[in-house]
Amino acid sequence: MKTKTTYLIGLQAIIFAVFLLIIFFFNRFAIDDYYFIGKLRERSIQSIYSDLYINSHGRWSFNFLVLAFLKLNTTPYFLFLYNLISCSFLYWGICKLLSSIQNLLKLKIEKESIILYAVIFLSVFFFCTVSPNDSWFWYTSSVNYLWSTIAFFFALSFLLKAQKSILENIFFIVCLVYMGGSNEPLAIISLLGLSYSFFKKMFIRDSIIGIIILSVSLAINYFSSGTTTRDALTPNLGLIDLILYTGYGSLKFVFFSIYKTFIPALFAALPFFILGKKINLKEFQFNPIKQLYQSIGLITLIIILNQLIVIYVLGGLAPDRSTITSSIIISLIMVRYFFLLGSYHSERYKWMNLLLILNPIGLTILIIFLLPIQSKYASAVDKRINHIKLEAKKNNKVIRVKPLPNSGYIYSAEITADVTNFKNQLLKSGLGIENDIVLIDQ
Repeated sequence: MKTKTTYLIGLQAIIFAVFLLIIFFFNRFAIDDYYFIGKLRERSIQSIYSDLYINSHGRWSFNFLVLAFLKLNTTPYFLFLYNLISCSFLYWGICKLLSSIQNLLKLKIEKESIILYAVIFLSVFFFCTVSPNDSWFWYTSSVNYLWSTIAFFFALSFLLKAQKSILENIFFIVCLVYMGGSNEPLAIISLLGLSYSFFKKMFIRDSIIGIIILSVSLAINYFSSGTTTRDALTPNLGLIDLILYTGYGSLKFVFFSIYKTFIPALFAALPFFILGKKINLKEFQFNPIKQLYQSIGLITLIIILNQLIVIYVLGGLAPDRSTITSSIIISLIMVRYFFLLGSYHSERYKWMNLLLILNPIGLTILIIFLLPIQSKYASAVDKRINHIKLEAKKNNKVIRVKPLPNSGYIYSAEITADVTNFKNQLLKSGLGIENDIVLIDQ
């Protein structure tokens, strides 16, 4: 028999799915997307791929996928379909992971609950992501960060699975290959996790395979001439500067946007407390205070390590999108803690339903607030593109466009008032015009 709590959790999942679909619908191309669109108009995928690997960066698996997908950029509703497919694969990977954990620990969770709680976990992960604008919805960036995250969830689900088919073993390897060739922080932290698993004598065979595959894929990335070229363009930080930048970046990640990231994620994760109460793991030794300190310690370590890796490579503060590795681990730790806490407390808490009501209400308010913002933004982008194409036909040397409005959760395609700025030049290349484009004040 379904309870009021079950309906509230289901409602949270449905509203969050609607929230994502709305963003997908209003999403538009931005910055680097136009670069690749312009290049694909002029050259073959093989030619662009070679140029990127040799002269730009070594993210070889990312380079292939970003070009392969974007070859279909003229398909109607391309970005909507791409975002839908991306999040569907991410959701599938989470389902696989929850199923693997259930089988490993013999939790006896119903299939319907896994389907539902995979959406809840997706919402937790979304709000734990500091900048979903560019790591989830910006096409070029999402192929790098979101798809490596998808690969991570699938790889972890296969690692935890005792018996795998030949196809699953192949898929496990493919996921590791993609991670190493696209997302360096995620690959390095995954290597550390696999090494820990090996030394603890857990999943020994798969841990060895994972270490080898990830190391080779990461080496192809790191030792490319493109990586050498990129490193030559970035500054080298001294030890003190590296420590200071890492410390500041870590604090920035945690506190600067906590009101719209980790606090909403805590509320979104509350259904896992309910799930834990249903499972009731009496045999599991759980100390809430000790586990809380251990969780905070592990989260702190991951955040610092993620920041350190990126800052060391870039010689500057890590962009928010590169911190998605921290967001993955935080999400996993958060839902684990709530699940075990719920199992630990056998008492019924009437106030829990009151808290669960806040989730669908909060998501509904967020949708109502964002809907006109993102609709206005998408309309402005479409009008700008049409205006540019019309002016280009008139052979105007310089095409002037008005500023775009706030883009909400969509990564903005705004350019600058400087004609020579790379953003302006990429838009020009993507649209295939010779005219200069410049931003003007309203």
